Amino acid sequence: MQLTRRARPNAAMASLLDRLTRLAPSRGPLASPLLQRVVLGILVVAVTAFPLVVQTPPIDLVEGAPAPRTIRANRLVQFVDEEATARARDEAAAAVEPVTSHDQTVLPDARSEVTGFFETAIAARVAAREATPTAESPEPAVFEQLKTQYPDTPDVYLQTASQMDVSALQTARNSAEQLVTTVLSRRFTADELPAVTEQMRESTNRMAYVQPVRELIAGIVGAALKPTLTPDEAATSAAREAASDNVSTVVIVKQAGENIVFEGEIVTAEDIEIVRSLGLLEQGGSGISFLALVAMCAVMVVAAGGYIWRYDQQVWDSLRDLSILATLFVGMLWATRLVLWWRPEVSVYLLPVPLAAMLATLLLTAREGMVIAVLTTLAAILLGFSGGADSVGTLVWAIAGVVAVAFMTDRRALFYVGASLVVSGASIAWLTTVASGVPVSDANTVALYGAIGGLLSAVLGYGLLPFFEYLFGVTTDVRLLELGNPTQPLLRELMVKAPGTYSHSVMTGNLAETAAEAIGARPLLARVGSYYHDVGKLRRPGFFIENQAGAANPHDSTAPSLSALIITAHVREGLELAAKHRLPQEVMDIIRQHHGTSLVSYFYQKASEGDTPVYETDFRYDGQKPQSPEAALVMLADAAEAIVRTVRKPTQSRIEASVRKVVDAKVADGQLDDARLTLGDIETIVRVYTRMLSAVYHPRIEYPDQPSRRPAHEHSDHEPSRS
Repeated sequence: MQLTRRARPNAAMASLLDRLTRLAPSRGPLASPLLQRVVLGILVVAVTAFPLVVQTPPIDLVEGAPAPRTIRANRLVQFVDEEATARARDEAAAAVEPVTSHDQTVLPDARSEVTGFFETAIAARVAAREATPTAESPEPAVFEQLKTQYPDTPDVYLQTASQMDVSALQTARNSAEQLVTTVLSRRFTADELPAVTEQMRESTNRMAYVQPVRELIAGIVGAALKPTLTPDEAATSAAREAASDNVSTVVIVKQAGENIVFEGEIVTAEDIEIVRSLGLLEQGGSGISFLALVAMCAVMVVAAGGYIWRYDQQVWDSLRDLSILATLFVGMLWATRLVLWWRPEVSVYLLPVPLAAMLATLLLTAREGMVIAVLTTLAAILLGFSGGADSVGTLVWAIAGVVAVAFMTDRRALFYVGASLVVSGASIAWLTTVASGVPVSDANTVALYGAIGGLLSAVLGYGLLPFFEYLFGVTTDVRLLELGNPTQPLLRELMVKAPGTYSHSVMTGNLAETAAEAIGARPLLARVGSYYHDVGKLRRPGFFIENQAGAANPHDSTAPSLSALIITAHVREGLELAAKHRLPQEVMDIIRQHHGTSLVSYFYQKASEGDTPVYETDFRYDGQKPQSPEAALVMLADAAEAIVRTVRKPTQSRIEASVRKVVDAKVADGQLDDARLTLGDIETIVRVYTRMLSAVYHPRIEYPDQPSRRPAHEHSDHEPSRS
């Protein structure tokens, strides 16, 4: 029958890991959960051991020959570098900006030049008018005189000036004089002159003149502009000499894991002496050391697995969650090692090692995030044995990982986590570096690297989280927060088309979330699952009592069996809507399981009153019993909230009795058999639901009607009675 067909999740929602899991054998030794975890552990050890045990080969250095490979120090060494000191002093001197002095003659000279041009034009205009008959134009004579005195001025400016009368020239002269005074009152160098000229032209374009006159003013003023600041060679030389003298002696510090000589560089006697003093000339790994590193890696993985098995059985039971932890650990280790192999000159503090702990916390829990933080710290120690990291870097990584786990709650916390990582990375890197005897100037650089590494961790965590969500099919709190926003299309549609159902879902969410906090389940998943558990009612909102608002009940004229099919169909239809809107699998599971296989008792009893044989299976939901505490909480909250609405004159005792009746019925019906709830959890749920529902559905005081007439003494000045 169409109404009882079970909806399948949208294939697009299936994670890549789910698709790969289908390839695993369903029978045979590899089908054993324990063996699967053993195989996963062996793979992690094998993949992890390779970057740890591969050390650099024995070093063979010859003075004057290219270095066969990049060589790193295995402990701290420091010495004075005379060449670097001289270079630093030269750079400090070169960084000093040229000293300039203010030339106070520029403004009067430019003002004289500008006004001189216009005064010449005015005088030429007056002389030409006196010497030229009235019928003839004085413009040619004015132009010729201006051309004689200002041969370098463009003809277009001279032509414009020759066409202007005396009054216009005087006005333009005043504007030009004011403009050049304003511009040259500023202090600017020759390099800034083009920008100043451009600003002057923009100011000219705003003047109330015709275009040719504006261009004339801009051209004459622009030709007169000169820098008001001129270089002072003596002062510049003195400043550069002082800057050079202030540069301290450069002390070269080679920390553990830092490069001494790069591959292909010519080896100097100094390089050989440093390598010899560090005992690296005879360096090389042995088979025993390799086996020891593999053994340590195996112990590390086994210890982590034992911790998860002992303290987080839910993660241990999930091969997906274990795969997430393995991927994060192996991925971070390989990424770190590859960077150190490919670019050995990169500071280890720049590596975003806390990223793995951040992602583990977001994808799973803070406990797993701390496991990854410890594993990455231990891996850093093992990397130190093979020349990949140092003790200071390991300490910074450890503290940064703990900080990341401590502050990480959801995507909104990434900003605060990033800020915390920046501060902690910089401060710990600075303190540990200074404590090791490194100069403060070099420690400041290390602190900067630590801050950048923390910032990279936060940025990469924000970017990689959606990728891991899709890859492993994880519904994080970040995604749940987005789904819980009332502006989500599906919730918005539920609010508009089925307001009663929406109100009921919000109340169910409040109940389930509070109970989840009390028993240690996922509060956010319980709340968001409650919001969407009844979205299937959107297909036929009028068939559900909370949306009828006093209208006729269509079930009154419908056969009980058909009514039961309509009611139970909202689970299947909710799954279809959830798949259409790409809701996470955890939310879809709550939709599927929130009624389990419960009996629609009202219509079953109504059908039993007739003469036709009635089968109980026809009146049960074709769903799945709750498989998680969150799904069970939604089931119980849904039923408890609905039944308490029917209690007349509700008191706390009556509400508690109704809640216990609902819970006992679900337990007796076997609906909570697979929900992983203890008897203590169930008792806590009853208390929480009773307390919250009593706060909402408590008895109200019946207020008396307002009197139609006010008492005569209403406005009297008597004091109110205190009796």
